[in-house]
Amino acid sequence: MLFRKELYDSHCDLNLLLIGDADMKEINFLRRGKGKTTDVLSFPLEFDLAPLSSVLQQRKGKSSSALPPITLGEIVISIDTLKKQALEIGHSEKEEFYRLLVHGFLHLLGYDHERGEEEEQVMKDKEDECLEILQGL
Repeated sequence: MLFRKELYDSHCDLNLLLIGDADMKEINFLRRGKGKTTDVLSFPLEFDLAPLSSVLQQRKGKSSSALPPITLGEIVISIDTLKKQALEIGHSEKEEFYRLLVHGFLHLLGYDHERGEEEEQVMKDKEDECLEILQGL
């Protein structure tokens, strides 16, 4: 459903890795130089939204079943942090999983809350929209 909304029904692939805090801390240090764990990390194959948007433009009007899938990248979620945050926030682990998945997915598409307040709000609005779609399933 998220792919349909953001990627115009294109077939897509992504990797999802569920790990513990110790492994997340190591990945966060190796990839980002931060010596602490985190809830979710995303590693897009495209680092700029422009190439992805141009691929999508080329696919407009073509049958998505006849085209190869777009490989978006990888989302890594710490199950340990997911459980802690669900408890702190007061919702289920399933809801927290979806929140982190959506957050990571949007990063793969080029959204970034660390580029300033305006982009942070755009990403937050997109997260809310995607989570509403998931709640309706």
